[in-house]
Amino acid sequence: MKEDCSNFMENQDKKRNIIIEAALKRFAHYGLSKTTMTEIAKDISFSKALLYYYFPDKLSLYVSAIEHLMQIISRDLVKSIDKTSSSTEGVFKLLQKRQSFIQKYYNLLESSQIIGCELPENLCEKFNKARAFETIIIGSLFNRGITNGEFEMEDPKLTTEIFIDALSGIHFNIMSKDKNIFPEKEQFKQIFLKEKVFAEIFLQGLKPRTQE
Repeated sequence: MKEDCSNFMENQDKKRNIIIEAALKRFAHYGLSKTTMTEIAKDISFSKALLYYYFPDKLSLYVSAIEHLMQIISRDLVKSIDKTSSSTEGVFKLLQKRQSFIQKYYNLLESSQIIGCELPENLCEKFNKARAFETIIIGSLFNRGITNGEFEMEDPKLTTEIFIDALSGIHFNIMSKDKNIFPEKEQFKQIFLKEKVFAEIFLQGLKPRTQE
């Protein structure tokens, strides 16, 4: 009986994951507003009723797709950064990976701005967790740099906060000039270029004086 129950739950999880992955592809290609539950169901040959069994509405499925994407990004970031030979390389890899994901999933992320004040609280929480995760990654890279003699800093936590605040400032400055709610693709390229130049200057200043 327990085995049957376990198999049933496993099958349920598989179906749910199939739906989320199909939704992620649709949302990434067409955005939230131009995607329907009928289209997602058709993509995977599921009935629309089955989709509503797992997700009460399109917005709840969108939230799950965002969460799934963040898990993919987190795993990929950790894997990529672990392969870097220095903390400096790790920081630039993080910026490059973030830019790549934004470009690939632009329509999906833009939709979170379109729904504006209707943004579910649990989705806001997920975005906040993503930002917190990025802070942890950058902080760990700075600490790794201190350990291997690549960086020198008195307060790694404060330095991490300043670095992230400055990146946010670059983003905000470009957005405020054009008065857009969400950056267009070309604006993201400007943001990434300025982030890269800023990171080069900032990280150079963290090097031990003996290396100057």
